[in-house]
Parts: sequence; structure tokens; C-alpha cells
Amino acid sequence: MTAALATLTLAQAEAIAAAVVAAAGEKDFRLAAAIVDTGGWSHLQIRMDGAFPAAIDAALAKARTAALLRRPSSEFSRRVKDGMPLAHLPHVVPLGGGVLLERDGVLFGALGVSGAREDTETELAEIIAADFAASRIAP
Repeated sequence: MTAALATLTLAQAEAIAAAVVAAAGEKDFRLAAAIVDTGGWSHLQIRMDGAFPAAIDAALAKARTAALLRRPSSEFSRRVKDGMPLAHLPHVVPLGGGVLLERDGVLFGALGVSGAREDTETELAEIIAADFAASRIAP
């Protein structure tokens, strides 16, 4: 479990958003992304041209799920698919695409993406989070 918390800067959030847009563009996806702080509050939200309007709300909900519960939203998706009732837990969106933004054991916030298939959203978000963790994005 992450022990320390850090403040995500606007420059870092913008770099993460740019990485999402670049990765989505390579796959010809039109996504929305939300980057939140450790408390789940929106730091930056984007919706690519052609992304469906509700994608931005879904992206925010996924990011908030990850940030507030300190685990990827895909974990809750798996639990629901395994039969665990999570419908009444606050701030739980059981859909993949929400990941923590961590580096060196420090939590900076979370990223949520929406607008493609759940497995694709999860994979893309995990790649961006890994790049953030390795300081390849927003050093």
C-alpha cells in the first residue's frame, strides 16, 4: 500500500493527458480522460474530438474510484464479474480504466479513461501509469 502522498502539478497532469491523447491516437481511439488528486478531486479533464459526451463523466468516476479506494477500478470490475455485489458502495465504479498514479511508493493521484472497450481502456491506462511511475511522463 502506498504510504506517502504527493501533490500532482498542473504540468504533470497536462503531460499525462497528452500521453493519453497520443496513445489513443495511435490506436485511432477517441477517449476522454480525467486526472484527479489523491482525494479524488478533478485536476484536469479532457475529451478528444469524436469521443462520446458521457465518456468524460465515466473517466472521472473511474479515476475517483481508483484514488479514493487506492486500487485500480478494474479490480472492482473483476469482483462484480465474480458475483460480488458492489452496487451500494459509495464511489465504486466497477469498470476498468481507472488507475493510480504512483512513483517511488508515493501516490500522486489517479487517471481514468473512457471511450473504448473496457479491456482496452484498462490496458491504455496501465501503460500511462507505468510510464508515469518510471518518470517517462511528467518527470
